[in-house]
Amino acid sequence: MLRNLIGVVSLLAVLGMVAPTHEASAADKYPSKTITWLIPYSPAGGFDLHSRATSVGLKKALGGNVILRNRPGAGGNIAWNLLWQAKADGHTIGTVNIPGAIVSELFGNPKPVYKLKEFSWLGQISSGPYVFCVGAKTKFHTIKDVQNADEFLMTGTGVGATGWVTNFLTANAMGIKAKYILGYPGAPAANQGIVQGEGHGRALGLDSPGQMRFVEDGDMRPLWVYLDKRDPRYPNVPTVGELGYPELSVLASHRVVTAPPGMSKDRLAKLRKAFGASLKDPQVISRFKKMRARIEPVVGKDWDDMLHGFYGLIRRYEVPFKAALQKK
Repeated sequence: MLRNLIGVVSLLAVLGMVAPTHEASAADKYPSKTITWLIPYSPAGGFDLHSRATSVGLKKALGGNVILRNRPGAGGNIAWNLLWQAKADGHTIGTVNIPGAIVSELFGNPKPVYKLKEFSWLGQISSGPYVFCVGAKTKFHTIKDVQNADEFLMTGTGVGATGWVTNFLTANAMGIKAKYILGYPGAPAANQGIVQGEGHGRALGLDSPGQMRFVEDGDMRPLWVYLDKRDPRYPNVPTVGELGYPELSVLASHRVVTAPPGMSKDRLAKLRKAFGASLKDPQVISRFKKMRARIEPVVGKDWDDMLHGFYGLIRRYEVPFKAALQKK
């Protein structure tokens, strides 16, 4: 714990972070120094890869340097708390996991310090669908196998991560007797835990090469996809709708970028414009195609409106969420 606190304090010092404040002046040169982009999970996962690909376009759009720092831990809350405390000058941004961060804010114990609605949102990069997979060496081959298990172990990074939210809602909807094995630094590590026999299965990012390699290498097998129709890459894998749970098709990992609260309108407008331009950059589009992933931009006020909608969705499951978190 002390080491983690020292690490957070050190990073705050490096980045020059202070409590949220309004920009002193939006007329000065921007960016005037390197922009730091905080990523809430370890390398190789979808959040990391999509952020890195987008940063290439952001550098060109802003005409300045951008460095990316992975700050995994606490289901993403370490990075988001750091971002909340950063100076509101546009030189620190970060990727946020929605709806995972909403669950952490509403029901987390201890509660994080950030308030999502007060962040200076740039917008969404992508919305990654999920596929539920189990270890290739496990006895689970169908949804009935999973539902009939006396205990089904699901690995993950931590409470609040969208993977955990997806697993939790899946278990509740399908009647799975789930136990959550958490604390992995990132999604690939959580997948490796299943390969090593520490867990049985979990939801994987369908558009994340770092995760889907476990399926392609034969270490995990897919049981269902969270989509309205079957994915052409896995034509024999049924959808949640086919299995009788169409309401679960909305579950996805929304990779959204924000800046600290309190930015000036002029600077936020410039940053939003650059972010929007980066998602149209040919080099960025090419990188996403190589990852077999899709850019699904939602920028500025459109994202603000979507965020409020997600709060309503999560509130519908307030009772089971609170019950689960009290057991933690």
